Order: sequence, then C-alpha cells, then structure tokens
Amino acid sequence: MLHLTYHELDLRDTPDIYRVSCALFEKHLVVLRELDAAYCEYHVSFDDGHISNYDLALPLLEKYGVRSIFFITTEWMGAQDRMSEQQLRGLLVQGHQIGSHTCSHVFLPYCSDVKLFNELYSSRRKLEDVLGSAVTDVSLPYGRWDHRVLRACLKAGYSQVYTSDPWLSPVTREGIAVAGRLTLRNSVDAAQLRRLLVAKGIARARLQVPYRMKQVLKICIGDRMYHRVWHAFADRNEYAMPTPNETQE
Repeated sequence: MLHLTYHELDLRDTPDIYRVSCALFEKHLVVLRELDAAYCEYHVSFDDGHISNYDLALPLLEKYGVRSIFFITTEWMGAQDRMSEQQLRGLLVQGHQIGSHTCSHVFLPYCSDVKLFNELYSSRRKLEDVLGSAVTDVSLPYGRWDHRVLRACLKAGYSQVYTSDPWLSPVTREGIAVAGRLTLRNSVDAAQLRRLLVAKGIARARLQVPYRMKQVLKICIGDRMYHRVWHAFADRNEYAMPTPNETQE
C-alpha cells in the first residue's frame, strides 16, 4: 500500500512548497491511475482541512475515481480558509473518509499526558459528533511521535496512526497500526512521483537518503531550530512553533 499525503491546492504555482497546483495534482492522479492499473495499490490523504481540499481537490478526485482520507484539525473547522462541518459531511456522503489531525495541531511529544490525551480524544469526539459516524484514523501533526504518543492514540480510541515517514512500512507498535506517508510537495513532478513509487532495491535506498539526512539534522539541531528552518524554507505563515511550556498544560 502506497500512502501519499497533500496539504493545500492552488489554481497556480506558489512559493509555498506544500501548496500544490491543480495542474500538478491532476498529473499525480494520472500517475496513480496508471500504477493502479498495474496492480499498485495506493492511498491518498490530506492534512489540516484547508478549503482548497473541498473546492479544488474534490472535483479532481471525483474525476479520477479516487477516494481519500481528510485529516481535520478540529479547532480550525469553519475558519475562513478551512472546511466547514457541512462540507465535511458532504465528503463523507461522497465516499471519502474523515480522520483526526488533533484539536490544535501541536507537537504531541511535548504535551503533558493530560493535554496529549485531550488533543487526541476531544478531536475524535468532535468529529464523530459532526459526522454521526466513527472516526478511527489519526495523522500526527508535523510527523512528530514517540511510543507514549502511540499509547495515547490507542487509549483515545484510534485503530490507525499515520506518520510522515515515507519509508515506514505498515507495522503494529504499542498495540496500534502505524503507517508512513509520502508528503507531496510542489517540487515533485509526475516523473519524480513515478520513480518514488516504483523504485526498489538500491534505487529505493538512494531515494531514502534525503529523508534520512533530514532526520539526522533534526536530532543534531533540535526540534525548535529545525522547525524555524523548515518554516522559512516552506514559506508558510500559519504554523507557529510551540515551545514545550506552551504544550504542557
């Protein structure tokens, strides 16, 4: 199973590396359809609940017959640039899934036990109240997690956790299913996506090098400094890096 994730779409190219143009997204979907015809199973998801997921991504998903999971940060629901409760229910009616992306998009490993559980449990219950159906999947903000976070996910009622490790094969840890995902940026064209998805052996190992180097950098400079670097490089404004004190309550 190939797990791919997006954040936002736009009608044009933008400096924000996590904002993919509609033209590029459609090219990605064409690649996925071709690979699916070759018996290569894939899974598409979206994080954060941006309005472009509904206005721009949904018509293309319907055009190519792709079903997706939309992971929602519940405190952002209904904001000016986020999907509304009615739109989430519409996605469900059209055969898509809704999952949790926590309440406030915090770095979960920094949270106290109480806040960690609340971020996971309250977001699931809020979505279930809105949708009238069970929510069993959660994606972890910023891809940050540890074994304590996994145990909290299980306790909060989830059965599937998604991380940002593109090379993590589906496993069971701390009693819960965990799967990695490949985050698609606007720098990944259709040819690159195809190579990423079909590579095996040495070719696959070579493609893993940039991600492994990034993980080493996180360890060397720490989460706070790494996030500042990421924030500047990604040209994103909405995510402020929380300090440990801000997430301990």
